[in-house]
Amino acid sequence: MLKKQIEAWVIQDIGLTEFDNWNAVIRFANRLSIRNSIIACFMVAGMLAVMHAFDLLLNPLWRDMAIGCSIAVVVAFVLTMLCSLYMGYAVIHLARTRLEFRQLSRTDMLSGLLNRRAFIDDLSQVERGHLLILDIDRFKQINDRYGHMAGDDVIISVAATLTEIVGPSHLVARIGGEEFAILFQDCEFAEVVSTAECIRRSIANRLIEAFHQSIAVTVSGGLADITPMRDFSAVYAAADRALYAAKSSGRNRIVLERELPRGAAVEPTSLDLTNAAMSLA
Repeated sequence: MLKKQIEAWVIQDIGLTEFDNWNAVIRFANRLSIRNSIIACFMVAGMLAVMHAFDLLLNPLWRDMAIGCSIAVVVAFVLTMLCSLYMGYAVIHLARTRLEFRQLSRTDMLSGLLNRRAFIDDLSQVERGHLLILDIDRFKQINDRYGHMAGDDVIISVAATLTEIVGPSHLVARIGGEEFAILFQDCEFAEVVSTAECIRRSIANRLIEAFHQSIAVTVSGGLADITPMRDFSAVYAAADRALYAAKSSGRNRIVLERELPRGAAVEPTSLDLTNAAMSLA
């Protein structure tokens, strides 16, 4: 019983402290040092009282109490403070290392965007929104013609364009070799369509300086709705069908899932995003 009470007290005390900055460490160290000083004072006082009862003290009890408790408080406070600060420094270092590792584990190293695993984890928590999958058209031909280093530069440039247009309010990820995904949240469908078209035009109209070459690239995309009735697999499959429609109908366009014929599985009839946007007005 006593052990459980002690564990609960320790867990509560440390759990309320976030060791992510020095202010939190100093607050914890002060609190623990004061407690230990009080405990040390009572322990010394108790020992002196016992010694006094056996007539082992050479001085009056009050004098030895004052000297002994003063020394105990100072020693206990200083030692506890030093140990707490040392422990706090180690915990802060571990916490920062863990945070950096977590960020690295969620980041695609080439593009700097979220990676596939992190994007799926975040998307799985969303009940409503829109998923846009984008694929760089004829990317293999870019690698074959200009080299893989140029292909990397293309991916970096496209990722920068996506981040620039979408901004921090929506999630952007690289989920495959030349495939990207954007999660739109708290955004009207017409605005999503307009943003998707802006992305397509910006990439198509911008020459990419890649490994001493000027390369023109385009992207195709599929846009699907996220609803509480659909899990990630269903949403991704819907966006992927729309992407296939964009690829099979000429590339350099965005196809909306909600504009596809119902039941279309592999080769749906694609619609230009501009016409779809006009129909929303």
